[in-house]
Amino acid sequence: MSINKVAKLAGVSNSTVSRVINNHPRVAPETAKAVRKAMSTLDYKPSDRRPGPKPSLRTRTGATTIAFLVFGTSRNRTTPAFERLLNGVSLASSANNLNLLFAQVPNPEELPGRIIDANVNGLLLHGALPGPEVRERLQRIPTVWLMGNRRRPEWGDQVMPDGYEIGELAARYLTERGHKHLAFFDLDADHWAFRVYGHAFSASAADHGAQVHQLEQKRQLGQDYWQPYMTDSTQELVDRYCRIEPRPTGIFVADDMQAATIQPALQRSGVDIRPGGVEVVSCNNEISFLMGLSPRPASIDIRAEAIGQRGVEQLIWRLEHPDIAERTTIAVEPLIAGPASEYSTNPTTASVATV
Repeated sequence: MSINKVAKLAGVSNSTVSRVINNHPRVAPETAKAVRKAMSTLDYKPSDRRPGPKPSLRTRTGATTIAFLVFGTSRNRTTPAFERLLNGVSLASSANNLNLLFAQVPNPEELPGRIIDANVNGLLLHGALPGPEVRERLQRIPTVWLMGNRRRPEWGDQVMPDGYEIGELAARYLTERGHKHLAFFDLDADHWAFRVYGHAFSASAADHGAQVHQLEQKRQLGQDYWQPYMTDSTQELVDRYCRIEPRPTGIFVADDMQAATIQPALQRSGVDIRPGGVEVVSCNNEISFLMGLSPRPASIDIRAEAIGQRGVEQLIWRLEHPDIAERTTIAVEPLIAGPASEYSTNPTTASVATV
């Protein structure tokens, strides 16, 4: 008796039958009941030698195993936003009875041995794109990418900040404070998510009758995905800004790590940053980068913890629907934090787009 006949009688896919056989915890009760009824009707008894995950793992642990891998970095440069992301992943994994493996992978060309040896059912990924051999291995496993990576992933779903809303929030914040000449600073012009911020910022500013100067610089990448920004690149953008006439009074910086170097460089060049003067808004709400700045700029909270939680939920959905080929991108709505909390938006909304 073949699994195909069981699937046909139950009205489900072969993979759904396999998950019921393997006691997968993420199969709807009514679906599992229909599959077991079909197995009983056909007197189907699965073989212990069948390929794929065996029920022993889930019987022993009571949970599906997922792995969260961060490529291209090590523990010495963990950012505050990433810590909140990891906390969200951990909370959601515990709430859904999932075994969670976590590894930072400095070399994107290699996988840790414990990940290779583990019976991993699904993946959460972040950071640099892995090398070809690693990519080929990982593409066989249901995958969700988290956050706006420097390069758009070539496979898998993605949960990330809503880049268009980030740009619009920044433009609205500055124009509502009376600024009509704006600038967008970005020290990582090849970062595709940051480019979305800049495009949305310019479009929204134009809708409000404001003009935007794009001040961007390509980043010199080192070995670490979270490496700091170069002082020379920062000063080059500041010098370009100071030559603009009329000089922009509203500045949007792509992230807080950049703001931590850009704002002091502006002030050293004589730019008067204060309420009613030149004002700055940045992104990520990473307070540790902004603590030493005076005045402290407003920052857009990308809600990294919610992205981590939503990523786990999307991976569970993907494990339950392995036959759906379309990739899904989920954009989590940001909000203004810090000095401009009155501009915050509803933090519970997430928009969904399929690509």
